[in-house]
Amino acid sequence: MKRLGLGGLFFTWLYGVPFLLLVGLIRRTSTPYTPTHDAARAFGATTDALLTAGLVLNAVLPLAGLLLAGWAGEQGWRRHFGWAFGGMALLYLAVALAGSMATSTLVGHTPADQEPEPPVGHCVPISGGRGCPGG
Repeated sequence: MKRLGLGGLFFTWLYGVPFLLLVGLIRRTSTPYTPTHDAARAFGATTDALLTAGLVLNAVLPLAGLLLAGWAGEQGWRRHFGWAFGGMALLYLAVALAGSMATSTLVGHTPADQEPEPPVGHCVPISGGRGCPGG
């Protein structure tokens, strides 16, 4: 049972964390159809949650796996999780490179909404005493 738990933890880090980061980066670089400001904020919040979860789990899972493998006396899994620290650093480096190439921040970015401008309901006279343009 402990080997299954440690294996699940390791493969969650190995495949789940890059998946979360990749989906977050794809969402961050896409231009979604967000018709209102609230929809744009919700899209940005979901993207932030994916990126933040990926970055936090990238640090937590290898550390927890190393501690649990040491506690369980599993030397093979300790080696796996020890090497995972190198992979953890590589993932952070890849996200840092993506962040340095981005035009704005990776976390905390809200895409532009595509809500049309409200129609003009009244006319403000132009200075100089002339009437409104067009009538």
